[in-house]
Amino acid sequence: MSSVTFRVAQSQADRDAVLRLRDAVYVQDQGRLSDTADTADTFDRFDAHADYIVAYQGAEAVGTVKIVPDSVAGLPCEDVVDVTGLRAAGRLVEFGHLMTLPQVRHREIGMSLMRRGLVHSVTKHGATHVLGDFFAEAGGGLRSFYTEIGFVALHEPYRDVRFREAPLSLVAVLDLAGAAARARTEAGRGNRLLQYFFHDYDDYAEGSRVADTPSGAR
Repeated sequence: MSSVTFRVAQSQADRDAVLRLRDAVYVQDQGRLSDTADTADTFDRFDAHADYIVAYQGAEAVGTVKIVPDSVAGLPCEDVVDVTGLRAAGRLVEFGHLMTLPQVRHREIGMSLMRRGLVHSVTKHGATHVLGDFFAEAGGGLRSFYTEIGFVALHEPYRDVRFREAPLSLVAVLDLAGAAARARTEAGRGNRLLQYFFHDYDDYAEGSRVADTPSGAR
């Protein structure tokens, strides 16, 4: 089996691969969209300054995550929540469309994409907080995967009409420095997820190429 490699999308071929993934996952597998262009007027309106990280197994794209840095254009989640307070506290990025093909879904490629997304967000955009608009569990809460890392919901579940049957969704935020601090505690050292994402946070945070000013400064 071919090894999996990751890269930031640079070419039209990479962007085409992202659309094929969206069709395979959101349209064909999960039925959440009727067409890959269904989010063109919502989440994808930020594509001009968004980054995609794409996972390839050999020549085949098998997963992706989208990273939207805060800017004068704002963030996709602001259609749902007010992030003014968070913006004043640091630099924000929003993750979206984290997906992997069904046949590789249990190989932790999604975790690797998220890890690379976190490192990329810190080193390129100087991120201090990561936002995500996540599908909720059946009971309306965040998946335990996200809460174990440290994501905190910012509101009650809402019906996300961008998707078929308007599934329950939640916007949540992760304080990166706070999560890294928990990873250094006695309990955190025994937490596999915290260690996977944050064992070297101080190293990659020092590599940030962004000046120390809030990303939302207007």
